Amino acid sequence: MALSGSILKTSEETFDFICTSCAEDNLIKVALKYCVECQKYYCKDCLTNHQRFALLKGHTFLDNSSVKLQGQPSSLPAFPTKQCSQHIGKIMDMFCKTHDVVCCYVCVAEDHASCKDMMSVSDNINRLYNKTDTSRATYKLGYILDDMNQWKANTDTLLKQLRDSKTTAIKAVNDHRIEMEKFLKKLEEASIKEIEDKYQTLESQILAERQRYEDSIDKLKNLKQLIAQASGNIAQLFVCSKLAEKKCTTLRDDEKKRKTFKHAEVKFVPSEQLKSSIEKMKNLGETSAISSRTYNLYKVTKIRDMKVRLKEDTSEYNCWIYGSCIIDDTVIFTDHINNKLKRFDISSSSLIDYCEVPGHPCGVCRVGEREVAVACRDRRVHFVSIHNKLSLLRSIQMNHWCYGIAYSNDKLYITDGNKSLYMYDMSGNILKTVTSDNSGQPIFECSRLITFNDKKDRLFVGDFKKGLVCFNAECDYIETVTDSDVRPDGVCTDGYGNVIVANCGLQTIVQCSRDGQKCGIIVNKTRGMPESVSIHHGLRKMFVGYDGTNTVEVYNLTWKSD
Repeated sequence: MALSGSILKTSEETFDFICTSCAEDNLIKVALKYCVECQKYYCKDCLTNHQRFALLKGHTFLDNSSVKLQGQPSSLPAFPTKQCSQHIGKIMDMFCKTHDVVCCYVCVAEDHASCKDMMSVSDNINRLYNKTDTSRATYKLGYILDDMNQWKANTDTLLKQLRDSKTTAIKAVNDHRIEMEKFLKKLEEASIKEIEDKYQTLESQILAERQRYEDSIDKLKNLKQLIAQASGNIAQLFVCSKLAEKKCTTLRDDEKKRKTFKHAEVKFVPSEQLKSSIEKMKNLGETSAISSRTYNLYKVTKIRDMKVRLKEDTSEYNCWIYGSCIIDDTVIFTDHINNKLKRFDISSSSLIDYCEVPGHPCGVCRVGEREVAVACRDRRVHFVSIHNKLSLLRSIQMNHWCYGIAYSNDKLYITDGNKSLYMYDMSGNILKTVTSDNSGQPIFECSRLITFNDKKDRLFVGDFKKGLVCFNAECDYIETVTDSDVRPDGVCTDGYGNVIVANCGLQTIVQCSRDGQKCGIIVNKTRGMPESVSIHHGLRKMFVGYDGTNTVEVYNLTWKSD
């Protein structure tokens, strides 16, 4: 027990109770008493301040002499102090066992009025508290914090990438404007040259006409001068006069026949097409904001074995783990050879319980809050309760083998381990049978385990001969992913948008995207031939089951950095 009034200096120290008021200021001091009215724990200093106010002096305080809780070594009674985020000032001191949530009494009235398993946290703390729960929650918080920190770091990288791309895009605009200016300059030069050419042509024609007039004027002046010079010579006057008249007539007749210039101009009319095109443009080009969510590839950080053989297993053969699924913080395996469903705690890898499931179970999936459905080779689907203890509830008889099984919107999707996929309602009425595509070609050669992606809009069937076969929720065939690295028996989704496939023949585990396209290989060489795979996305653990071994491989996962 830490000394009263001391301040927590390092994260290594722990106290049974801390002062609520100091904790709100990020200080940790040991609490001495609990105030019933304030619903807070107080240290020595805060207790002194509390008692200074007249209105608060009548409050009731509890200490180690007030309440003794069996099994609690602390010096104070245990009361929750966390306030409800929905109802200000109300303490979360109620627990709804039906929904497995803590809440305040206002939440009880508003959201849990019909729930029968309501209890006071303080009154039932000895029965409710389990140290394993705290360890599991702390464990999960650590992993989620690691993920969040990694994703936050990724956003910093994205922001830098975005800012750099903005600078590059603006430079591209400026470069494009300069390029357009160069282009316009060329158009300008071409237009000026065209003006010069047309001007030169027209000018040459006018100058030629002007020269002809000058020649004619000279000739007329010469004749006029000859007439003036022949004033005393009648014969010369006669000849010059006739020549002058003839010349005048010829020049006038030629002028009448010739088309003379009446207007001369070089004119430029701007291109309306170019102007209109530019006016219609809102910018110099197309701008787009490109974003995509990449699928980070998992990386294996640690591998260990989980023993799944029980002393109650009577088969002379090793366990055959054909299917698995995650239920909260537990993992359930189907042991095909021993006719059992086995549930293990993920954190401790310890057996929680098991139940007999006749008919050689293969696939298993969750179908509600308290049930799983198990597909068996004896043409039956068994429904097993997962509430408190595994127990067989009921069965549905089918007319075919049952191998893989998935559930969505009150429908069961079942493969026969051969060439078919079936869709049923929950009463066992068949709704659809799928064997071939639209062209009549067989879809499957060996339909095995089955899963939905996280959006529930695409169904995946593992076929180790054909590939990863994709359907929509109505069992309409979409495509088969035929990548040479994707030849799955086992398939599962991780809750992050990834589909994980276990390739039995290739002895690999491959990560695919939400639509089934390969992202990369997670495990390049498994210990044996993997039949099943499942991932707890919060704890980042992957469970790989095998045919003929008494252990399941457990892989600790982390994200590969981008």
